[in-house]
Amino acid sequence: MNDKETLEKIEKKIKELRKEAKRRRKMTNLIKDIWQFKQNKPTLIVRDIQQLYPQIPENFLYSILLSRGVFKWLSVRRELIKLKDTWKEKVKNILSEIVIHKKKDKLYYSYLKGYLKGYEECRKEVRQLCHLDRLQAPDFDKKANEYLRNLKEAEDVT
Repeated sequence: MNDKETLEKIEKKIKELRKEAKRRRKMTNLIKDIWQFKQNKPTLIVRDIQQLYPQIPENFLYSILLSRGVFKWLSVRRELIKLKDTWKEKVKNILSEIVIHKKKDKLYYSYLKGYLKGYEECRKEVRQLCHLDRLQAPDFDKKANEYLRNLKEAEDVT
């Protein structure tokens, strides 16, 4: 191998490394910026797609999102957040009742404590679901999880 071939190989490798570094920077910026995006609306997804592909009819995109369950799960997420807040109010009300019945009615007081414990545990689990990281994909979607792994690796490198 002569010097010219060696130099060409080195230049080719440098070009590949620069390209990979650029890709990783882009992915890292996506992760940093992800918290700035609004979510929970199919309309936002349709708008994003139409910015890239304006020729696709809006109603066609909505029908795809509907048939794939996106409408439902965005709605369910919203309802879970409301449920969490409803349970928070119930917990406050139960705590008030506990104070009232602590000395008056030991049996009812014990009942309220158990009732409170149940609400607190359920609320805690729903709250954990609502506060999951946005970088999530269903465990059975290999391509989506691979995409997330690549994003996380790009972030770790930079």
